[in-house]
Formats: sequence, C-alpha cells, structure tokens
Amino acid sequence: MFKKLKENFINVSLITLIILIVINAILMFYNRSVMMKNNVLQEQTVHVKNVWNSVFENNLRRMDMGLRGYALTHNEQLLNPYRDGLKAMPKSIKEIDSLLVVQELDSLKDQFELFKPKLEAFLEYMNEMYLFSKEDSLTHFVTLLNEDRGFYLWRAFSPMFSTINAHQDKLMDQAVAKYQAAMDRNVFFQVFLIVLTIPTLVMVMYKIKRDEGNRRKLLEEFEGNNKRYLFDSGEEIEADNGKAIIESSIANMKKASSFIKDIAQGNYAVTWDGLTPANEHLNQENIAGDLIKMRDKMKRVKELDEKRLWSTEGLAKFSDVARHNQNNIEMLSLEVVRFLTKHTGAQQGSLFVLHNEEIEEAYLKLTACYAFDKKKFVEKRVDIGSGLIGQAFLEGNTILLTDVPANYIKITSGLGDATPGCVIIVPMKYNERIEAVLELASFKKFEQHEIEFLEKAGEVIASSLYTTKTNERTAKLLTETQEQAEALRSQEEELRQNMEELQATQEDMRRREVELNNKRGKVSSVK
Repeated sequence: MFKKLKENFINVSLITLIILIVINAILMFYNRSVMMKNNVLQEQTVHVKNVWNSVFENNLRRMDMGLRGYALTHNEQLLNPYRDGLKAMPKSIKEIDSLLVVQELDSLKDQFELFKPKLEAFLEYMNEMYLFSKEDSLTHFVTLLNEDRGFYLWRAFSPMFSTINAHQDKLMDQAVAKYQAAMDRNVFFQVFLIVLTIPTLVMVMYKIKRDEGNRRKLLEEFEGNNKRYLFDSGEEIEADNGKAIIESSIANMKKASSFIKDIAQGNYAVTWDGLTPANEHLNQENIAGDLIKMRDKMKRVKELDEKRLWSTEGLAKFSDVARHNQNNIEMLSLEVVRFLTKHTGAQQGSLFVLHNEEIEEAYLKLTACYAFDKKKFVEKRVDIGSGLIGQAFLEGNTILLTDVPANYIKITSGLGDATPGCVIIVPMKYNERIEAVLELASFKKFEQHEIEFLEKAGEVIASSLYTTKTNERTAKLLTETQEQAEALRSQEEELRQNMEELQATQEDMRRREVELNNKRGKVSSVK
C-alpha cells in the first residue's frame, strides 16, 4: 500500500488538492449564495420598510400638504403631489400585497385587507376636499379638514407598520448573522487549505523536479531513436523542448506514411521533405533511407517495365504496319521510317534498301526519307562499304554516333537547320541476311532499350522486305512468262495465217494447172 502510494504520490497529492479545491469552490459558492440571499434579504427588508413608509410619508402626507396649499393659493402646481400620490397609491398597495405573500405574513395580510377599505374611504375624503377647494368653498373644506380623518387612518395603520418594522429588523439581524457565519467559514477553510496545500506543494515540486530529470533523459533517448530509426535532419533540439521533440517525431511518422502512400499510388517522383545532400549521409540506415532505396528500386523496375511495354507495343504496331504494306517496297519503306521516327522520338529518318543483290553491282538505295512528317523524295545511292551506312551494311553491326560532325547531317525545321545530338545506323537483317539499313537522327541520345527495339524491328522489316522482293520477283517472272506466252500465241497466229495463205496459193496453183491441162487437151484434139 505504501509502495503504491509512493509511486503515485503526485497523483494522490494532486487528487487530494483537487478534492479540497472542489470542496472549497463548493463551499465558496454555497457561502456566496448564502451571502447573496442575505444581501437580497437585507435589501428586501429595507425596501419593505420604504414601501410601508411611503404609504403615509410619501403619498398620503404629500397629498394632504398639496391639497391644503392648493386650497389656500389655488396654484395648480401644488396639486402635483396630490395627483402623483393618487397614481402611486395603487402601485404601493399592490407591492405591499406582493411582499406580504413573499414573506408569508398571513396575519398581517389579513389586517392589511381590513385596512384597504379605510384607505379607500380616506382617498374619497381627500377627493371631497379637492372638490371643495376647486369650487373655492373654504367653509366646507375647513369643516372636512377639522374632522382630521387622517389621524384615525394612522391609528389603523400604525400597529401594522410597527409589526412590519419589527419583523424586518428581525430578518435583518438573521441575515447579518448568516452573512457573518458564511464569512467565518470561508476564512477557516481558506486557512485550512493553505496549511494543507503548502507542504503538499513542496513535496509535489520535489517529485516533479526529480521526474523532470527522468523526463529529460527519456526525451533525449526518444529524440535519439527518432533520428536513428526514422529521420535525422541534422538539427539539434533542446531536451527541454519536449513539444518540439514529439512534434518532430510525429512529423517524421507523417512523412513516412505520406511517402509510402505516394509510392503505393505509383508516384516514384516523390521526395522526402527535409532530405538534403548535407544530411543524406545521416539517413542511410533508418526508415527514411530505406524508403528512398525502395523508391529508387521500384522506380527502376517501373522504368524497365515501361521500356519493355514500349518495346512490346511498338513491335506489335510495327508488325501491323509492315504486314499491311508488304506489296509495295516504297510504301513499306515510307511507313516504316515514319513509324520508327515517331515511336523513338527522333526528328529525321531514312531507309536504304539493297538493290541488284543478284549481280555484282549491288548497292543501297534511299527508298524513304522522313523529316517532320513530310515526305522527301531524295535520289541517293550508297555503295556497299562506302560511308557509315555502307560500312554498317558490310559489317552487320549497329553504329551509334553521339558526337555528330557538323557537316554529316542536318535536321530541318521551321526555325532552320540544326545538327542532331545523336545518329544511329541499324542494319535490317533477317537470318543473317541484310536487306536494308536504317538511319535515324535525333536531338536526344538513343537509350539501350530503343537500340534493342530498332534491332528487333530490323528483323521484321528485313523479313518483310525479303518477302516483298520475292513477291516482286515472282510477279516480274510471272509477267515475263505471260508476255512470252502472249508472244508465242501471236507467232502461232501469224504462222497459222501464213499456212492458210500458203494453202490458198497451192489450191489456186492446182486449179490453174488443171485449167492449163484442159486447154492443152483441147488444142491437141483440134489438130
């Protein structure tokens, strides 16, 4: 029990002080309520006396003096107290009724009810005096005045007034006593609270001071772990500034959470807020460093996937282009150059196709040239082994130029001519047979995946060119065969016609010979 009390000394002390403070507050509110009620009661007793006193002193007596002055002088202003009294009297009577109910003075209330008719009779009496004074009938006014009915009314009012005064004095004494008792309770409990609080606060302050040292040590460890395992900005935070240490840790946790969410959503361009070259070496083995490494690795994987997807989709589209243009080498060449130039982001492209490969005078002919989406018909012939294009064909290897000579090639645009930053020359080969050479010029350097894509695309275009050439040769042979057959048919027709003419000639000659023989026979018979 004592051990638990020692461990929770501050809590127990604070709870005790809080309880005492609450009790003190409750007692103060109670005493304040008592004092306020007694203040109200004191004010009420004074008010009750004033109201009762106002019936005679402020109302009836002033009304009487006003009537007498008016009767003597007929000055209308002297009637103001009389008229004010008539107006104020009902309010005073009503207020007295209310106060008697509030103070529960039932016996006095009954007496006051008996007093009201007498008061009304006196007011009628004063009204008669007013009328006589108005008519300047002083004899009747004096007669009524000599009756001194106010004295009899005072005799009926005086016992009630004495009773109410005595009752209000008693209430006043009780209120003062209760007020003083409340003040005494407040003083006693305040002294008791101070006597108990001072030693308790001293012990609590000692305990807090000791705990503050432990807290400082804990915050130092907390800040060290924050830097070691989360993120180290390189800035030092005072151990006394616990709020800044906690906020720094929370901020680092939020950064880590936000960083992970961005990566999960595919945003690999996200950066760790606060990471700079100056503190980068401090964050190699903590969460920030591990997340940066994870981001870079996932970014590389994404880039590889994008490159593979770019190549796969490009080859699929390129195969469609090649398949739909296999019947014409020029259209095939033009569409191939157009597609590869746009797909790789190059600015200019050209395709050189092998010609006359069956004979010794084989050469490379420019069959398509593409620049800024404009078809360019350029007559150009490259001999095998001549220049970079001829050399690429001869060796069968891709050539990549990153330092292009100023006079090698120009990229033409609306702003003029410019030397490209990179030129690639790719032999288009299928089954080790080279059918063409592709040349692309670009302001940017071709990446490895783009080079591999062009070499794979070269296999497709080489196959298509070979097929197209074979088809063209077959079509040419078919045409020649058809032409020869047609020539033979023409010759046969000519021979047939010649034979028919020859037969006709022979028939004619036989006919003539018969006729001649017949003539000879007739001549012999005549002789």
